[in-house]
Amino acid sequence: MCEKQAFLDTAVELAEIAGPIARAAWFGQTDVGYKSDGTALTQTDLDIESAWRDLLSRRFPDHGILGEEYGEDRTGSTYTWVLDPIDGTRQFGTALLNFASLISLCRDGNPILGIIDLPLLSARYTGLEGHGARLNDTDIKVSGISDMARAKLSLANPESFVGPEVPRFERLQSRTALKVFDGGAPAYGALARGRIDICLNGNDLDPYDICALCPVVIEAGGSITGWSGEALGLHSHGGIVASGSDALHETVLDVLR
Repeated sequence: MCEKQAFLDTAVELAEIAGPIARAAWFGQTDVGYKSDGTALTQTDLDIESAWRDLLSRRFPDHGILGEEYGEDRTGSTYTWVLDPIDGTRQFGTALLNFASLISLCRDGNPILGIIDLPLLSARYTGLEGHGARLNDTDIKVSGISDMARAKLSLANPESFVGPEVPRFERLQSRTALKVFDGGAPAYGALARGRIDICLNGNDLDPYDICALCPVVIEAGGSITGWSGEALGLHSHGGIVASGSDALHETVLDVLR
């Protein structure tokens, strides 16, 4: 078995661990608490990440881990797992559907593997460097359109765009054909399968929100960067944008600039 396949198999195993925990909590009674920074937290976030860390520490003791709930461990390693057990905790905690478990592996800081797992829908987006992107067992590709006037745009919660971001956000949304809001990580999966053409998030993201999205979008043929066109990875923070073609992405970046 090649090394990358072993990594992918482990990532899928992590998703399989998270799914039953997330489903049981979603169908049950989930109490939402808050971290010191005011962001939402549930016991499910903690339970999933704890189980993930236990497996990874046993299987790859020399790999680093960066998780939203328990921080970093050995992140100077060549390989670092980047974990967000429940991305979209606000939605999860209020029994909405647009949340995901995000699993990524970075090599020298660059995301080479990503999973966007939607446990309630039994839908799993995967991207592996050099091996394409899939939705469950089906290969997926971005739309490939270049005309912004025809584009379908997914925008994060408007409250996440602040200060000088606001007019840039407004310029972009005014030039597209259709807009949806607060799609979260699932929107990037939808972009990878050609159902959305542009995804835009504001300046409130961290590596565990970002890294898993990158291989899924890139391996499906799309582009994903920061707002200024910078590559994304283990040390990325802030706003990101993804597009369903390189040509469309250049146009989007021009608008954001």
